[in-house]
Amino acid sequence: MNKEEKRAARRTRLERFRKGKFYGILYDKGVLYFLLSFLIPFAIMLYAFGIYGVHPFGDRQILVVDLWHQYYPFFRVVHEKLTSGGSFLYSWENGMGTNFLSLISYYAASPLNWLSVFFGEGNERDALTFILAAKIGFAGAFFSTFLRYTYKRRDFTICMFSVMYALCSYTLGYYWNVMWFDTIALFPLVMTGIVMICREGKWKVFTFGLALSLIANYYVGYFTCIFSVFMFASASIIECRGIKDWFRKLFLMIRSSVLGIGLGGFILLPAYYGLQLTYSANNTMPREMSFYEDWKKIFANLLSYNEPTKVDGLPNFACGMLAVLLFGVFLLSFGIKIREKISSLIMLGIIAVSCNMNILNFIWHGFHFTNQIPYRFAFIFSFVLAASAFRALDIMLKKGIKIYQLILMPIAPVTVFVLNRMVEGDAFKPSQAFKSSLVITAAFWLIFIAAKIFPFKTTKRRNVLLTLALTAAVLSEFVSNAQIGVRTVDTTGYYDYPASYGDVKPLLDKVKKNDKDLFYRMEMTQTYTLNDSALYGYRGVSQFSSAANVSVTTMFKRLGLYASEAGNRYYYRTSTPVVNSLLGIKYIIKKGGTLNSEGWVLEEEDSSGSTHLYKNRYPLSMGFMVKDNVLLMEDGGGANPFEYQNDLIRRVSGVEDRLFVPQPVALVEYDGLDVTKNGYGNYTFQNDSDEPTGSALYTYDCIDGSYLYGYANGTGGTCDTLEIKCGEDLVDSGKLIESYPIVFTMGNGQGGETSTVRITSNKDHKTGNFKLMIYALDTKIFDRAYEELADEQLNITEFSDRKIRGELTAKEDGILFLSIPYEKGWKVYVDGERAETFKLLQAVTGVKVAKGSHDIRIEYTPEGFPLGVTISFVSLGLIILAMLFDRRRLRRRRRTAPAAEAPQEELQEQPPFNYRAEVYDQVCESLIGEDVGRVEDTEVILYDGSKKPEKEVDDAKSESDHSIQGD
Repeated sequence: MNKEEKRAARRTRLERFRKGKFYGILYDKGVLYFLLSFLIPFAIMLYAFGIYGVHPFGDRQILVVDLWHQYYPFFRVVHEKLTSGGSFLYSWENGMGTNFLSLISYYAASPLNWLSVFFGEGNERDALTFILAAKIGFAGAFFSTFLRYTYKRRDFTICMFSVMYALCSYTLGYYWNVMWFDTIALFPLVMTGIVMICREGKWKVFTFGLALSLIANYYVGYFTCIFSVFMFASASIIECRGIKDWFRKLFLMIRSSVLGIGLGGFILLPAYYGLQLTYSANNTMPREMSFYEDWKKIFANLLSYNEPTKVDGLPNFACGMLAVLLFGVFLLSFGIKIREKISSLIMLGIIAVSCNMNILNFIWHGFHFTNQIPYRFAFIFSFVLAASAFRALDIMLKKGIKIYQLILMPIAPVTVFVLNRMVEGDAFKPSQAFKSSLVITAAFWLIFIAAKIFPFKTTKRRNVLLTLALTAAVLSEFVSNAQIGVRTVDTTGYYDYPASYGDVKPLLDKVKKNDKDLFYRMEMTQTYTLNDSALYGYRGVSQFSSAANVSVTTMFKRLGLYASEAGNRYYYRTSTPVVNSLLGIKYIIKKGGTLNSEGWVLEEEDSSGSTHLYKNRYPLSMGFMVKDNVLLMEDGGGANPFEYQNDLIRRVSGVEDRLFVPQPVALVEYDGLDVTKNGYGNYTFQNDSDEPTGSALYTYDCIDGSYLYGYANGTGGTCDTLEIKCGEDLVDSGKLIESYPIVFTMGNGQGGETSTVRITSNKDHKTGNFKLMIYALDTKIFDRAYEELADEQLNITEFSDRKIRGELTAKEDGILFLSIPYEKGWKVYVDGERAETFKLLQAVTGVKVAKGSHDIRIEYTPEGFPLGVTISFVSLGLIILAMLFDRRRLRRRRRTAPAAEAPQEELQEQPPFNYRAEVYDQVCESLIGEDVGRVEDTEVILYDGSKKPEKEVDDAKSESDHSIQGD
């Protein structure tokens, strides 16, 4: 066989392959580009992680900031429930008990989290790393779907631009907020669904895409809902034909939105009710308009190679210099309709203004001001910018590169460079990011110039080489950007997390094995994260999350524990025996040494390495009887937790003697401070020394039969830390009181001994106030009060996440105190009869119980869950009916449609929607699997509404369909 025959045979095989089903799946249905658009950003992100030694490529991990404190501990609980069983409606490993469905609706509802079941115990962090990379990959994949459907290109350019969206600066700065990225990945799919509604009346992609977005993360899903309004306005202006067609598409849009939201009702409605219990429910809209940043700084930040905003800073708008370079072409090219340009400009302007204006920012963030991490919807700017740039490149590939387009290209990047110069002023010195962006922009521009002036044999070859050259430059840019992002966000040590886990786990296992009680709580004397109970896997009382019950937070503050309503946190470090008993804390774990306090109330049970386990001698069950007088408790505002606990013990137990008694100062020494006393425990100080900080040392006499406890508050952050000693023994040091006032123990000292407290001023305050109160707890009075409460405890006989059963004997009519955060979802049955529940201490659950022996049954269903499930099923039923109706209508149209031989003029006289539907049934497939053929002899309606004749369609197909295959 000679060379010509071999070439002919190869061409025959190629033509046979192109006509085969596999080719149709790969190219016509876009599977190849979808996979490449997933794999490229997925691989780049893993490569960046690998460069910085993220496990399993090294000894680092991606856990930083709130991913360290919140997201991973909650992810671990989800993994535990998936692998070991447990209800997703409630969890006892978060706070004193938490509506888990509401919590995961923001933090951990990602369907990809189910993949963690393939990772064994101890490998959960590796699972999270790969799941995050997969989310970023899907962002690219779904953006490719948007570009392929909207602009009708099927070549490697859509993969190149998908990288620009998937690895935009928003992703690289905020990727540690892993729970957002399912919905960010689905965002282009939802926008594709909107275009499908406006173009063909196909609504299913939008409906299911919106539902999945809201289910995965309602917060970012809310951003999607807002922008869907603007996207529909834009797409309808471009796609709809006539007012009648517009109203029909508007009806489809509204109906699809309602059905999509309804599908997520089972999780959205409980999440809504859960949010009503949080601090964010109390936010109010600002009355005056203001702007956060200088506009020049915002748009100067479009430079590539910049360190992205990680926690606080400018909006993360950048998505590569190619997008900036092509934006001028998009705005001024003749091949793009004016309405398309205006629509994109308006959408970019809306996002930019919304980021920078306080009122719009407040609305976008769910009528809430964020606690750091501003401009959380900024990724939409990158989406619109990258799509606009792709549109410009699409025109250039189809119609050829024009000289005026080459002249227009530098306008946008030069503007960005000039803005950087203006921001810095006379102190301007080109940064590395500035220089690198200048080089890559020049490289892109030269590639376009070369593609214009070089005499290629065919347009197809020009487009292939242009695409390959641009892709190489884009990949080089984003590989560097990904590394900059990982370096900026930073990593932490893999084997250091969680701290002392090898010591803590054996102690936890021993308690589970030996303690026969079905329910008890335990805590740690010092926190490693702010969700240690979720991280280590025990039932505790601490929680840091936006789903934190604000009533519980306030109760913790009154009791003298670390708590902040605005900070969405309350957590345990140390407290009094009163708090330990009332909250049902049976075990205490101390890492890094022995506990030099409370020897009378805590008994060392075991140790492992430097970690010690202590058992509370005075535990109380989840439920116990208290006096009716507890209903008259007043909010002390956290001013004096000892007096609040005195009042509480008196009311619940009936013991009238004072439990805590204030102690006078025996001796005081000042170092660099001039201190004035303003009443018991209240002081004003002034630092007149040359030293940045000063301190005050207070000495107190210990008492036989009592133990000292203190309360400190560095009012307004004027004081930093405490150091507590009992004699010469260090009890605790470094306790931060700058932000949170706390109760602390002062050792085991008795008569004849002394305890001291050293309080240190903040270096940023030369004057200020602080509070230091020392009280003695009388052990005999505590014993009496405990005996009163312990005598009528709930004996738990059955326990699960949502159902508790027990036996209770009440000596007299009273109130069953349940140390369960109050929610309407809890139902209590006394002897089979449902009892009314109410708040105790404005936070926990109470039930009135009559004298005698009773069977107590407690059940939980999140408020709104039954109704939400009903709404979801009804919505699904309506969707099925709508699909059946559409199928029936389509069959009727096919029966009444004109014969295939009808002249083209007759087809054009049909309503635009019918004709467009027929055309696109030939040109493309929908994302839900309709069977559509390849482009053949027909006309194609472009995104801007213009028509291409048959010959140009063939040219476009030859230029785009096989552009990465060569000749």
